[in-house]
Amino acid sequence: MKLNSEEVNAIALESRLLLTEEELSNAVRYINNFLDMLDRFKELNLENVEPFSFAETLECPLREDTVISFTNTQAIFDESEHVDGAFFKVPRIMEE
Repeated sequence: MKLNSEEVNAIALESRLLLTEEELSNAVRYINNFLDMLDRFKELNLENVEPFSFAETLECPLREDTVISFTNTQAIFDESEHVDGAFFKVPRIMEE
């Protein structure tokens, strides 16, 4: 599977990126090299390979989730420059 410049540029625009011609050329080459590498996985014989699923392991190496109370919320508002009253100001990312 190969992507052409128009397809990569459309993806970039959806991601709100404006690419120069050189950046677009590099992105097309990089993405197509990556897709070629993924296509090589199709050549592997995985017939006798057991599926791997991290979620089914009995011992989870991750830490336990614990709720930690944070009562000084005012400190967050005091230290941020992006506050409007009791709300955080965020930049608009979508056009109306």
